[in-house]
Amino acid sequence: MGQALNPTDAEGHIQLGNAYRELGEYEKAIESFQNAIALDDEHPHAYNNLGLVYTDTRMFALAIEMFLAALELSPGNPAFYNNLGYVYDMTDAFEDALSAFRNAIESEPTFVDAYYNLANAYLHREMYQDAIKTYEAGLEIEAGDADVYFNLGLAYEENEEFLSAIQSYEKGLSLDDSDAEAYYRLAQAYQKNDDPLMMRRYLEMFLERAEGLPYLEEQVRTAEQMIDN
Repeated sequence: MGQALNPTDAEGHIQLGNAYRELGEYEKAIESFQNAIALDDEHPHAYNNLGLVYTDTRMFALAIEMFLAALELSPGNPAFYNNLGYVYDMTDAFEDALSAFRNAIESEPTFVDAYYNLANAYLHREMYQDAIKTYEAGLEIEAGDADVYFNLGLAYEENEEFLSAIQSYEKGLSLDDSDAEAYYRLAQAYQKNDDPLMMRRYLEMFLERAEGLPYLEEQVRTAEQMIDN
């Protein structure tokens, strides 16, 4: 970071802004990206990266403005469309979010982040079949991380496809076994799939891992009742 502390061109200010963003120094990151734009007002990544900082700080209207500016300079950039879709989704502008994610996928059919963000948007709105289809399309392109499989499992579970939900949850846990709540969801899926032995096994694993986690208190109470019954 030493050589970037006194940048003389737009690219240097962008690098400095990225470093500040990673450190959580958002005001300095904003200043750096604004300096980059002042030196080169046609640098699309300066606008995009400034939009990312505004997203981090929940200044969504400004973030949208920056992503749109980036797209004016670099039409069809899938990452810019994906970022725009994410902010639209965060502000509950669902149709705009769908359009942005679809534009990202149309621009680059293998841009897997757009598939997963689009699937998340469907999931949060209880559009489970659309979510499943979109998660699966992303997974055909590239293996996902644990969260993708946990979210896909939830979509399957809510769509009453319990065996598929179990398989997705178990795949997620094979990638990351530290998510305590995933054991609870897996136990519930086994219960719905009429497998009480496996349900109990995962409830016990959940209770062991959830001990001392306040945000899981409600699930702990439910799990204890399920075991007692």
